[in-house]
Amino acid sequence: MQIFTSQIINSLEKALKNKALTLGIVGLSVVLYLVLGYTTKRSDFYLFFGIYMVLFIAALWLAKNNAEFSFKTLLFFALILRLSLLLAMPELSNDFYRFIWDGELITNGVNPYAHLPNDLISFPDYYDDIKMRLLYHGMGELSQAHYSCYPPLNQLFFTVPALLTDSIYHQVIILKLILILADLGAIVVGRKILQHLQMDANKIWLYGLNPFIILEFSGNLHFEGVMIFFILLSFYFLLSNQWLVSAFLLGCAIQIKLIPILILPFLFKKLRWKKSIGYLAMTALTVLAIGQLFLTPQFLDNMMLSINEYFVSFEFNASLYYVAREIGFIFKGYNAIDFIGPLLSLLVFISILTLAIIKTYKVNQDIFVGILFAFLLYYAMATTVHPWYVALILIFSIFTPYRFGLIWSFLVMLSYSAYQFPEFAENKLFLITEYLVLFGVVFYEIRKYWRKDLIQLNVKEFFTNQD
Repeated sequence: MQIFTSQIINSLEKALKNKALTLGIVGLSVVLYLVLGYTTKRSDFYLFFGIYMVLFIAALWLAKNNAEFSFKTLLFFALILRLSLLLAMPELSNDFYRFIWDGELITNGVNPYAHLPNDLISFPDYYDDIKMRLLYHGMGELSQAHYSCYPPLNQLFFTVPALLTDSIYHQVIILKLILILADLGAIVVGRKILQHLQMDANKIWLYGLNPFIILEFSGNLHFEGVMIFFILLSFYFLLSNQWLVSAFLLGCAIQIKLIPILILPFLFKKLRWKKSIGYLAMTALTVLAIGQLFLTPQFLDNMMLSINEYFVSFEFNASLYYVAREIGFIFKGYNAIDFIGPLLSLLVFISILTLAIIKTYKVNQDIFVGILFAFLLYYAMATTVHPWYVALILIFSIFTPYRFGLIWSFLVMLSYSAYQFPEFAENKLFLITEYLVLFGVVFYEIRKYWRKDLIQLNVKEFFTNQD
């Protein structure tokens, strides 16, 4: 009896110590987020990355050592960490100026796809408006010279703060609240998907407590957070065999960012060809219905022109593209991005369709594995890989045994070293380190997890065993 009592006391003491340590780590993380959000400039890269490293290690510890806390308590911790950045202006990205600019145009009856900011700012109504001039100069030269590339549902979110307040600062806070709510929703739905897949539900904290996610969404206002919420909700209903609702939600995700279109080929083997037609039709109907809010053929052309510029003009944090670019310099003597960019896009399209065909579907987890590698292929060949793009890699890796998404969510922040100097110069050493480590982990994990029996050319599988 005495031995049994002693064991209980020891267990309680250990649990209390773990709780105290966890609370201490959460408190330290809040302080570090406050330092990053309110005092650290993006030009102070080494200070930023040092703090980020500590936050990342703290998040890994919290994700692994949380047995003493309920899901609701951990969700509260995740909320507190996000709210610590609520009043901070985004420092690592200026995209929010364009978000607010587009929202202001819509509330004033102007289609955001109809005019370039460079054209509008010359009119007295905009030039004489101090707020619009602040937004114009804040968005930067690239955004000033391009039509809006954000799909219509995204634009509706931009209008919310414009309808509620005239203050840029308060509009930023409202946008952050939208993203925080979407992010918390993604955590809840992601946990349900893990439970459906009979996986460890605590894996969601590798996403939910990750400082990469907190900084890029709650800190820097990137709407990939809202897109991911719609994607996860779509998958939750797909796994629950409510495919029409799933298709509608995936259409909503596409109307936030276009990239979820790449998910569609990997759903066909689960749905089989009859339901696949209905799923595609419902997704397309949703995309077109929402698109009717702002898009006409002319304005669609403007939006697609800006998206096309992404492949033929912009360069940042790329991997295989930079290799191809150097080869182009050798043979052409100049930067052949206008040829290499579209060529790599075509290779991505062919590669993803091939992967969707040869990837055998046996269990639901196989869908997530296929999509994970589709996005990896896409970003490996992209001319531009902003840090927040990696959020898709991270969230899909949560539902697989692969960990390269988690590794990349740490390494990709090295790309912010480009902002150390006014002339914006990428650090080649950091760039090489990022991708050597990433692809090293990818190849190691492929050898470890991607068994030969998971890949086979099986086109018949798509047309047989109909429901």
